[in-house]
Amino acid sequence: MRLTKEDMKLIEEAKKIIVKSRPVNLVDTGDVGAALITSKGSIFRGVNLGFYCGIGSCAEYQAIGAMISNGEKEIKTIVAVWYDEKTKKHQVIPPCGKCREQMSQASRKNQDSWVIISENKKVKLKELLPYSWGGSIDK
Repeated sequence: MRLTKEDMKLIEEAKKIIVKSRPVNLVDTGDVGAALITSKGSIFRGVNLGFYCGIGSCAEYQAIGAMISNGEKEIKTIVAVWYDEKTKKHQVIPPCGKCREQMSQASRKNQDSWVIISENKKVKLKELLPYSWGGSIDK
């Protein structure tokens, strides 16, 4: 499906969080930003974290954590954007398997969430994760 104006704004939010995190200046941190909008219209952002000890997490993981920390769990749309330091360009990227599973488990309703996978395409999470584990933190 083609992107909407709201989708384009969400991509810009992901780019902004990358810029905002750059002054922290950690190796392998802040080159991917994610933004999501919930079913209630709230926007949450996150950046990837990477540490030499092997602990780290994806930008989507951080944005979802912020969402849950603020009392929400239903994602309307989510996007991740990578910033290539060498070319100084941004690129929309699809989520990794861990992030797909986290989205699915945060709420059963997230199977119908939109995931922006490129600069001009979005798909439902159930298309990216057709055989999800099926578990959820929903009570």
